[in-house]
Amino acid sequence: MKRKGPVTRLKEEIEEKNKQAEELNDKYLRAYADLDNYRKQMQKKTEDYRRSYEIEFFNKIIPILDSFDRALSGAEFNANFDNFYKGVEIIHRQLKEALKSLGLIEFSGLGEVFDPSRHEAVATVSTDEQPEDIIVEEISKG
Repeated sequence: MKRKGPVTRLKEEIEEKNKQAEELNDKYLRAYADLDNYRKQMQKKTEDYRRSYEIEFFNKIIPILDSFDRALSGAEFNANFDNFYKGVEIIHRQLKEALKSLGLIEFSGLGEVFDPSRHEAVATVSTDEQPEDIIVEEISKG
């Protein structure tokens, strides 16, 4: 049996270390590719979800827009304001129901303590009838 010299042993160690480095590099490249593929899948899923939500939104809103069109075209030929008003009330209710079914919930701040994370102040009013920071008038609901 022949003994290996120090140069031969060092060359073998270098070869082994190079092999390990190649294996680690290969694992790194595979992990990076997997992560990139996962990121692309998540982007596609997010885009698909957004598109399906848009379709659902438009499918609920377009019929209401059509109702407004019919009400407005009917108002030209009918001077009966009461019927027109009732029609607009029905359309308003349809719109609120459609938006609620999409997750939009209306809330009123009237009478509540002003919370800047939920409310927007347009002006302040000094009054002896209400404590400070209470919402006394609402311009538009949230």
